[in-house]
Amino acid sequence: QVKGVSAPMRVHRLTGIGGAKTRFDVSRSHGLSRFVGRASDLRTLEDALDQTSAGNGQVIGVVAEAGTGKSRLCFEFLEHCRAKGMRVFEGRAVAHGRNIPFLPILDVFRSYFGITGEDNDNAARVKIAGHMMVLDQKFADTLPLVYDFLGVADPQNPAPRLDPEVRQRQLIGVIRQIIRGASEKAPTVTMIEDLHWLDPASAEFLEHMVDARAGTHSLLLLNFRPEYRAEWMQKSWYRQIPLTPLDEKATAELLTSLLGSHPSIASLAEPIHQRTGGNPFFIEEVAQNLIETKHVEGSSGNYRLVTSLDRLEVPATVKSILASRIDRLPEREKRLLQTASVIGKDFPETLLAEIAGLAHDDLKTAIANLRRAEFIYELSLYPSVEYAFKHPLTQEVALGTLLTERKRKIHRTLAEAIERLDPDHLNERAALLAYHWEEGGEKPTAARWHKRAAEWVYATDMDAAARHWGRVRALARELPGDREAAALGIEACRQVLGLSWRVGKGLDQSRALLDEGQAIADAIGDQRSHLILAMVYSKTQGNEVDSNAYAELALENYRVALQLNDIIMEANAGVYLLDAMAHAVRIPEAIRLAETGLERFPPDIPASDWILGFNPISVCSHWRAACLLWSGRLRDGFAEFERMFRLIAEYNTPEALAYSLSWVTEGHYHAGDGGKAMTSALRAQNACRAFGDPPSMLAYAQMALAWAHLAAGRAIDAMEPARISHTMFSRAEKQLIAFGPRLLAEALLLSGDLSAAISESRTAIDLARRSVRGNVEAEAHGILARALLRRDGAMAREEAESALASSAELIERTGALTLAPFLLEWRAELAAVLGDEASRTSLLNQAIEGFDAIGAPMQAERLRKEMGA
Repeated sequence: QVKGVSAPMRVHRLTGIGGAKTRFDVSRSHGLSRFVGRASDLRTLEDALDQTSAGNGQVIGVVAEAGTGKSRLCFEFLEHCRAKGMRVFEGRAVAHGRNIPFLPILDVFRSYFGITGEDNDNAARVKIAGHMMVLDQKFADTLPLVYDFLGVADPQNPAPRLDPEVRQRQLIGVIRQIIRGASEKAPTVTMIEDLHWLDPASAEFLEHMVDARAGTHSLLLLNFRPEYRAEWMQKSWYRQIPLTPLDEKATAELLTSLLGSHPSIASLAEPIHQRTGGNPFFIEEVAQNLIETKHVEGSSGNYRLVTSLDRLEVPATVKSILASRIDRLPEREKRLLQTASVIGKDFPETLLAEIAGLAHDDLKTAIANLRRAEFIYELSLYPSVEYAFKHPLTQEVALGTLLTERKRKIHRTLAEAIERLDPDHLNERAALLAYHWEEGGEKPTAARWHKRAAEWVYATDMDAAARHWGRVRALARELPGDREAAALGIEACRQVLGLSWRVGKGLDQSRALLDEGQAIADAIGDQRSHLILAMVYSKTQGNEVDSNAYAELALENYRVALQLNDIIMEANAGVYLLDAMAHAVRIPEAIRLAETGLERFPPDIPASDWILGFNPISVCSHWRAACLLWSGRLRDGFAEFERMFRLIAEYNTPEALAYSLSWVTEGHYHAGDGGKAMTSALRAQNACRAFGDPPSMLAYAQMALAWAHLAAGRAIDAMEPARISHTMFSRAEKQLIAFGPRLLAEALLLSGDLSAAISESRTAIDLARRSVRGNVEAEAHGILARALLRRDGAMAREEAESALASSAELIERTGALTLAPFLLEWRAELAAVLGDEASRTSLLNQAIEGFDAIGAPMQAERLRKEMGA
């Protein structure tokens, strides 16, 4: 790995990867001998194929360390399936593809539709439509969506602008039907390789692909290294095949297949097994080294040892073997292998020819020689010729043999070639191009591509976006002190600050980021950027638990913005102040700020000027809605959130969805509507997954799920999401850290674990007090009072009364009037414990009136039924 970037990804648009391929028998070039000892594993796969043919769709995972033979096993099985006339679809995750959403999934579905690198967009659309219409005429309405997903959008019939959650749900539904429909006439096999490099967006789709296999005639074959884990592995139709290193007996069999059965060869099995650990690829490389260094002589399959065993040298590492073999190559072949290693494990001949600087005939001859020496093998011929290194380690070692300046030159040449040959897909190539330009020593160009990569990947992987902005920041420091470098440095500091609270990383350096960015802004006289950085920094202080500190900084920034006489800066500073006031639960002030903003701020502020990341109007709508829900105006709050959801669609800000849906779910909890609470919570989960589950968003989504379970009376189910939300909020948005213990305390109370509920409610009270979450503290006091009364009865009177008095004071101080009817209900429970039935009845009747007044008729009806009982 170089600077956190794994081996470069292949350029499938250039090579046709992901399209239909013509496969060949590469048994020799790929090492048929490595299949020794895997016959039983192949029989397991064949058994799974029989189950699939019977309509019991299977998911098989082949797990092994690198070089153990998982790709070879899968290759042999797919060849077996093709020989039986079955349709086979393939996709592969790549090391550099973690920042490229859907790469292997797109491979699979381009394969399914028969799309090749030679197809233009129109030809690809014809193929997609043809396949889908055969499956079901109803697919006509979803064709624009599928075109857009596969990167061949129809300009005459574009996909509708949908809420990201709706779009995701429709795509998943279509793909499920495609998977089922494709296997109705005959069994199919889908193969996805190297899941350990899977991007988050593909991981979600894979989960649905796994689910879709049940009851079909389709087999999903996957391979990955042992560190990969996924929840779908618990499915009953999933089976796993672990490939272990070869034992000494199997090592001896492999050596026999490689070198022959002469008795002198048998003596090599033990030392080679010890040095290689039974890894088939390493054993092959040792055997090849023995041939090339003349330790063994003879012909293929009939070698004999010609040096005594005590003089035999088996290098301690395979890397040294590979380095020696590469060094012995003729200069032309060596240089070509090194050039190919810069492209990646797989490389198309067209791209290699573009950067190798060899005449056509020389290139063909050199490739043939490298194939013959078993450094590379032919991967596909149609739609374009493509090769692959025999093993990732071969590519790594070849890359390591390059001198620094020549390596840089190849990286630069390769980047130029990718830009020139595939200009229509540069956004998805941005991370790859940033890598090549940076490795090529072109820092200004690399910084620009990292910026583009960060902007493109933000919507699916915030962690990746933060990493790219971090590289922009580092590179900007090394650039000449011109205005472009200054702008890049300021923007990088701003973006890393803005992402830090979302992903829960980098908060410890927030002050350094502020100082660095403002110093650059001051150096070029950019007062506006100086203030913008101060705004973004203020939000990070809210993350450090104290909402009041956030509010103080936000108020100071708002005053500065007013002096600039710039409505855009005023709007942005205003929504930061609103966000701070809402988080500090200063509800009346927050509502006034929100309503002022809705009246005053222009609705058409460009997205490039949204400092918080959202349109200022939508932020005002969001916090007005949430504060109305807290203030005892549930109907108005729900209505305002419906407006907010329309704004999310209009301004295309799907990130806001998870946050808004979480507060909506809390509102439905207070309204006593478990069904609507769960609907909102599940929508929040989907919105969160679409962004790769960043910590802040995941915390909100899990909080919503806990609210929903509590609203539905499922206390046990609420516990785990409550714990997860607490863990996530402790990493991102610490100002909300009290919610997890508050939710868990109620779940423990309702499940009857009263001592634990008391302990957890006290934790919630302490955290809410430190983070200035008065409404959460008020509810935690209510939980504490009820848990004490249920455990200790009248003996807990004094402590319960004190807790309820604290709750009442907090409700009045914050304006969280939605809690007022609940407080009456909690006091009724105290009256019941004390035997004061008249007070209990009076308090419950007041609570019923209160619930009706705030717009919670289901809560009122619940109490009426309880009183009637």
